Amino acid sequence: MSIDDVAEAAGVHRSTVSRAFSRPDAVRAATREHVLRVASELGYSMNPLAQALRRGSSNLVPLIVPDITNPFFAELARATTAAAEAQGYQLMLCITGGDTGQTAGYLTSMRSMYSPFGVVAPSTRVDLEALRQYTFQNRIVVIDRVEDDPSVPTVTVDSVLGVDLAFEHLRGLGHTDIAYAPGIIGTYTAQDRWDAYHRAVARHGMSPVVLEAAPDVELGAGIVDHWLREDVRPTAVIASNDVIAFAMISELSSRGFSVPADVSVVGFDGLELGARFSPRLTSVRQPITELGRIAIELGETLIADGPPIHVVLEPSLLIRSSTQKRHS
Repeated sequence: MSIDDVAEAAGVHRSTVSRAFSRPDAVRAATREHVLRVASELGYSMNPLAQALRRGSSNLVPLIVPDITNPFFAELARATTAAAEAQGYQLMLCITGGDTGQTAGYLTSMRSMYSPFGVVAPSTRVDLEALRQYTFQNRIVVIDRVEDDPSVPTVTVDSVLGVDLAFEHLRGLGHTDIAYAPGIIGTYTAQDRWDAYHRAVARHGMSPVVLEAAPDVELGAGIVDHWLREDVRPTAVIASNDVIAFAMISELSSRGFSVPADVSVVGFDGLELGARFSPRLTSVRQPITELGRIAIELGETLIADGPPIHVVLEPSLLIRSSTQKRHS
C-alpha cells in the first residue's frame, strides 16, 4: 500500500495525503479527516523514517540506559516515556549493557534517524569524547553529572544530601557502627555517595567500614561475608542503591540473620519494589518521575537553542521496616 493508492482512493493529489499526515494544519479539516479515514480503511500508515528524511527531523527520542533488569532504570524508562509522549515524542529504549561501543552505535543511529535530542543515563562516567566525535554534545541530556563539560545539560539528585539523610536517620536510632555497601563506583553520583559516607563518619568521629565484594563473588554473598568478618560488626548498613540492599537482605535471610533485628539496612532509590519487599525497605527516595520529566524538558531547551541547564533535585527519606533502634 502506497501513498499513491491512498490518493487515488480519496480522490486527492498525493501531496494532499502527505500533508494530511505530516502537516495536518496545512490541510482543510474536512479534507484531512477524509484522507485519514480512507488511509485507515486501506490499512495505510506513513513511514516515520521517511517523514524524518524529508523534514530532516523526527520525533524519535532515544533513552540510552545500561540495563533494565535494574528496577531503577526500568522505572526511569517508564517515567521518561510518559514525559516524552506528553510532549509528542516517541521514546526509543536503547540498552547498552554498560558497553561504550553500544552507546556509540546508538548515537550513530540517533543521527541517522534525525532524533531532535537524546537522553543518556550512564552506568559509568559519560564519554564526552564520544559525544564530540558524533557531534551530539549539544543534543544530549545526561541523567547524572558531567563535571568535565558544563555545556552538557544534566539532571541529577543531590546524593550527598541523600546519604546524610540515611546516616542521620541511623544515628537517631542509636547506631554508632554504620557501614557502607558501594557496589560499582562508576558514575559521578556513585562517587558522591561514597565521599558523602566517608565525610559523615569523619564528622561524627566514627570509623568507616566499606563492605565490598570480590569481583568473582555474588554481590549479596560478598557483602555479607565482609560484614561477618568485621571485628566490630556494624549494626547498620547504607547501600548505594536499592538493588544492593535487596541482595544483602536476601543473603542475610538465607544465612539465618534478621533485618532489622541483627542489622538495619537503608537503600538508595526509593523503588516501588521496596514497599513490597520483606522487610519493607527504608530508602532514600529519588524523584524518578521528575528525573524523566525534566530530562525531556531540558531536551526541548536544546531544540530551542537555549542555554545548558543543570538541575539538582532533592531526595527524601522513606522510613519503613528495614531499620529499627539499636539494641544495647
